[in-house]
Amino acid sequence: MFGAVLLSFVGPLILWRLYAFTIKPWCRPNEPKEIPYWIPYLGHGIPYVQNGLGLISGARKYFNDTREPFAITIFGKKLYFVTSPEDATAFFKESETLSFDKIVREIASSFGVSDTALYDFNRQPLGEKDDVVSRKTGIKNPHLKSLSQLNKDFMKQQFLPGERYYELQDRFLGYIETSLIQVNTSNKPATCEAASHEHTSLMEWSQSVLIDAGVRALFGDKLLELDPDLPKHFLKFNDELWKLLYKWPGATQTRAAKSQCIKTIQQYLALPKHERPGAAYVVEVMEATQRALGIPEDDIATVLFMLLWSTNTNTYKLLFWALAHLLQDPDLLATIRDETAPAIKPGKGVSIPYLIDSCPWLSALFNEVLRVYDGVSSTRLVTAPTSIGGKALPVGSRVVVPVQQLHFNRSIYGPDVNEFAPERFIRSKNLTHSSSYRPFGGGTSYCPGRLLARQEVSVFIALALARFDVEIVGERGVPVVDKGLPAGGVMSPKPGEDLLLRLSPRSV
Repeated sequence: MFGAVLLSFVGPLILWRLYAFTIKPWCRPNEPKEIPYWIPYLGHGIPYVQNGLGLISGARKYFNDTREPFAITIFGKKLYFVTSPEDATAFFKESETLSFDKIVREIASSFGVSDTALYDFNRQPLGEKDDVVSRKTGIKNPHLKSLSQLNKDFMKQQFLPGERYYELQDRFLGYIETSLIQVNTSNKPATCEAASHEHTSLMEWSQSVLIDAGVRALFGDKLLELDPDLPKHFLKFNDELWKLLYKWPGATQTRAAKSQCIKTIQQYLALPKHERPGAAYVVEVMEATQRALGIPEDDIATVLFMLLWSTNTNTYKLLFWALAHLLQDPDLLATIRDETAPAIKPGKGVSIPYLIDSCPWLSALFNEVLRVYDGVSSTRLVTAPTSIGGKALPVGSRVVVPVQQLHFNRSIYGPDVNEFAPERFIRSKNLTHSSSYRPFGGGTSYCPGRLLARQEVSVFIALALARFDVEIVGERGVPVVDKGLPAGGVMSPKPGEDLLLRLSPRSV
């Protein structure tokens, strides 16, 4: 009896697997091959959540490392992965049939933006009389763009070089410099909650200074006055955002942290403008245009929280990894301290052009951190028949470029590809222009905050080395990176992996 029952279950399963992964690929050679699995719907969902980077690397090797596009089924969704530099370039160039806008809508929905607001955001005016935003705010919109499209323009105006960018840059860097001056009697940055009164946690130092600067540069001081614990709620949310994006059960604490952040922004929005001075251009214009369109205040707060998240989600982790490696290498530390010293002029602040253009080892360190620790994946929705790498991609499917597959390409980076080696960017000056180096994505999703992120990390390191002798206390060694959770950007260290530091003021 048991044997008959087992056969009735196993037999159809074997036939299904034979058809799905042997017969069907043979009949459709122009479609990407798929990694086989035994359990329908589930597919490789659990391994993907446990170690997505490892699963994708294993899939690439399963197909003999040809780097042709391939498919993986994850909880009922078939994702198509692109891992060759040439195919990645084609992916980023194709903006007609590969849509990023719809991916953004899904992310906004995960954050809690209402369907009604999303409709209003993406509705294009039918004519000048229908362009409510332009009429009420005076913002010129000759091409009758939707508010979603206008927001992209606002982001570029704020985060790419120009008057508004330099205003924001000065705010950011001013707050960083102030934080690094504020040292209390225990030689600990005043904004940092360390594990003891004598030692400073590297992660907490990175978080406290950069997130504090990020919040104040965008919203002025009022947001942190309303809730001094906002950075804690933000970090809780940021650590577990993947649970919302993947609709993972048990995301109660993640939702609570998100709700607290949005609640604080709602309180901020409820205040008269004169009681909340210091907001950046992008915050003011996004608020004004949404109010003009009649977007509810809770949706406005959610969108502004997305802005706060996007500008603060990765930079403190970049700084953490840069310092974690730098402090293990006395020679590199001495080199970077010497080459950055001329950028700091007493009474004149920090020369950003000097740091960016005349400090090759600092740049190499930053570039290598991005290569090794950036776990971002660029995703597009196929809206019309498309081929990449000679393989047809079905309409309605999702295509993904996991940058780790590009950044660990041995044919580009050489036999030491798995080593942390900033000198590779000294040896090869054009490596950052390689199609296998895409830490900030590309095409329509090319990160507008890339310049500011580099400057934040560079200024922090230059000022910290100028003002402190930084010593690792206790066990040395680079913290272990956490590759076990889906990463939407720069990867975090595993829980408990950190460095304790002793900061001794230097004579300036």
